Amino acid sequence: MRMRLARQAADYIRQEAQYLRARSPAAAMRFLEQVRSVRRDLEQHSQAGFASDDLPIPGLRRLIRDGYRFDYRLTERFIEVAAISSSVNTPLTGPSDDPDFDYEL
Repeated sequence: MRMRLARQAADYIRQEAQYLRARSPAAAMRFLEQVRSVRRDLEQHSQAGFASDDLPIPGLRRLIRDGYRFDYRLTERFIEVAAISSSVNTPLTGPSDDPDFDYEL
């Protein structure tokens, strides 16, 4: 099965590579190789990601690789990557319900 990228996913790859290239060309190359690796893996093992009701769109699967989330859906002909995002820079979804929650160990 072949993989294709939604516009949002393709835009993210371009922007992330540009951001990384400005700071570290080697990091940009690693990121692009990682994207190629995910493509190869998903084309061979389309069920590699997990499905969850917590994902933003019902029916998506998510593969997490080296700090990046790849959200995709399976169609009859393609693996469609809907979005790619960093799992490292994800803010908390909201404050804790615990009144003593203050990050102390």
